[in-house]
Amino acid sequence: MHVQRLEAYMGTSEDYERRHHRKQSTAVTSHDVALAAGVSQATVARTFSSPDLVASETKARVLEAAERLAYIPNAMARTLKSQRSRIVGVVVPSEGEYYQHVLTELTAQLSAAGEQLLLFTFSGTDDIDDVIASVLSYQVDGVMVASSAINVQQIQRIVSSGVPVVSFNQPAATGLSPSVVADNAAGMEKLAEYLVDTGHRSVIFIGGVAAAPTDQERYQSAVRTLSDHDVLCRYFEAGAYTYRAGLNAAAHLIEEPRLPDAVMVAADEIALGVIDGLRAKGISVPGDLSVTGFDGLPQAEWLAYDLTTVSLPITEMVKHTVDLLGPDTPESDEIVVPGTLRKGTTVKTRNDERV
Repeated sequence: MHVQRLEAYMGTSEDYERRHHRKQSTAVTSHDVALAAGVSQATVARTFSSPDLVASETKARVLEAAERLAYIPNAMARTLKSQRSRIVGVVVPSEGEYYQHVLTELTAQLSAAGEQLLLFTFSGTDDIDDVIASVLSYQVDGVMVASSAINVQQIQRIVSSGVPVVSFNQPAATGLSPSVVADNAAGMEKLAEYLVDTGHRSVIFIGGVAAAPTDQERYQSAVRTLSDHDVLCRYFEAGAYTYRAGLNAAAHLIEEPRLPDAVMVAADEIALGVIDGLRAKGISVPGDLSVTGFDGLPQAEWLAYDLTTVSLPITEMVKHTVDLLGPDTPESDEIVVPGTLRKGTTVKTRNDERV
């Protein structure tokens, strides 16, 4: 009778082999890592969810065991236990070198902080409401919106959902959500002063989208500064913040009865299109007219352009954004970051000769 019960419990040798094979083929668990590292299962969990709470020596032991056993932490389990997904939703336009530059830096900094980026893009303003609905359908720890095309009502929708939101370079969101913005006014003032100092007396401002708060801040600052020196500055809307929009703006500029001394462009990517569009028609930059940008894209430093612009410290701006999205309460929920004037070769100086 005893033997029969033992056989019923253990099964046949074939049953044992099947059970043994199944155990070998299953994924390594946190329990396995705990045994290998000589710590508790709770310590393994803390090592991956809150590493700052684990002693350095213990953490090293757990990580070594995890790597040796090829342990993959269960992200869903961590989310259920900590109520944090460690995922940040990001809403940006589908086009634009500026946003690609920001995303590259943001991805690197979030990864270093143990966070993941979940990207949502839109191609036109009509898509934004649907994109926001999609973002809110995920369990994200926070949302970064990085386009002035996203209006106040849409940001308020995210705020009302209870999900933390940080606005990146969106002046209209000030006071509505934590925000990181460039000092647009000060940057354009520097550029305008530089044009005046180098002898420019007629200026056209080429903006991206006239209704965008960023566009208006930059244009109004240019107008104020230039008018102090009796220099008029007329606005022209390119229609988008893209290289193609810059090419189209250049085509319209060429049709002017008389070229201005300079064009101040709201964004570097548009400015690069303007320069190429002018040069394609035989107009020299800066020989026939000067061109300035704003943002400080890496392409602005290419020898083919060497653009005079205001360079924004994207690394610093992204760091502030990541901090605002973090679990700790920040010292300030409105951070204004100044840019620096980059004097390239697209502005004619007093020592140059007009071609």
